Amino acid sequence: MDDRRLSADLDSRAFTLTFARPVAVQDLLLLLVRGTKLSVVPDPAIAGSFIGELKEVTVRQALGLILPPLGLDYALAGTLIRVFKREPEMRLFDLNFVATERTASVIVDASGPDGSTTKISSTTHSDVFADLAKGTQALLSERGTLSVDRKAGLLQVIDFPERLDRAAAYLEAVHDRIHRQVQIDVRIVEVELNGAGESINWDALSQVVPLGAGATRPRALTGLRVTDIPRLLAALASQGRVSTIADPRILALNNEPAIVRAVARRHHEMRLTVTPQIGPDRTVMLSLSPLVSKSNGTAGAPGVEDAILIQADTLARVADGETLVLTGFPTSGDVLTPAIGKDRRARPPASTIKRTELLILLTPRILNSTAD
Repeated sequence: MDDRRLSADLDSRAFTLTFARPVAVQDLLLLLVRGTKLSVVPDPAIAGSFIGELKEVTVRQALGLILPPLGLDYALAGTLIRVFKREPEMRLFDLNFVATERTASVIVDASGPDGSTTKISSTTHSDVFADLAKGTQALLSERGTLSVDRKAGLLQVIDFPERLDRAAAYLEAVHDRIHRQVQIDVRIVEVELNGAGESINWDALSQVVPLGAGATRPRALTGLRVTDIPRLLAALASQGRVSTIADPRILALNNEPAIVRAVARRHHEMRLTVTPQIGPDRTVMLSLSPLVSKSNGTAGAPGVEDAILIQADTLARVADGETLVLTGFPTSGDVLTPAIGKDRRARPPASTIKRTELLILLTPRILNSTAD
């Protein structure tokens, strides 16, 4: 039994010792307990020597200074001090994670009119067990070993106690961050504008709804941050017909990708890959890869090749509960309008081009984070 509570002989008596030449550790231990009620029993296998000066230290302090550099430790039972060679210990850690590797890849290829090409490749690879094993191994001593049991969700580590404590602190911090979870309310809105050649007038909207920087660039992918969604939709309704084509609610763990897919009218399809990173200050960094395509047949049908209209990859930083609005996804198509002549007879339907724009509204809400 290791009883290290305060005692008179261990903690009240201070002394000074000076060794100009190396002294065997067994002899030094005997000097430390001389004149006290303490007894010391060193393990016969221990070896090593000490050289230096100890000033105004207690027996406990001296043991803590002399023994660890020599690879030794002590246990106290009453007045008996047993000194022995330090040996690694085994400790088991729970890895409460799903034993699944996940990979998400997005490649955006943009070709310019001059023949230049710009590519952005985003890849998210997640193997939490391999990452934890690598991070823990870096904290161990040369004698430390570890073993991961994916099925049982256990990490077995063998090393000295102080190294095991470091591993425990690391695993606890990782557990907190990986298990942070965010709920993302996604709303994909289609705005059929009143005029065929029109686009959303963000200057007019900014007079009604406070918008972020970039609101005057509707033809480029732009991220706007708003806090009042109904007010934004009402303002958009003054410029055209507003339809919500999808409003899923997704849950995502920290740094884990999620995918949303929605089909708009006239075979336009919106696909969005989103990966959240939840910060300690309750902000959410979103890695976003939206893609708008138009199917040559029924959207999503097997064997039908989609024509990509717009593809992008971007990062955005949003506060907890704030809404990010992604704009700049124009679509257009022919709309057949029934025609009635003056004689009230049906005529062939008239074809008009209607310009529409797709908007993506994302509202992340942190669910179970310790970042308060």
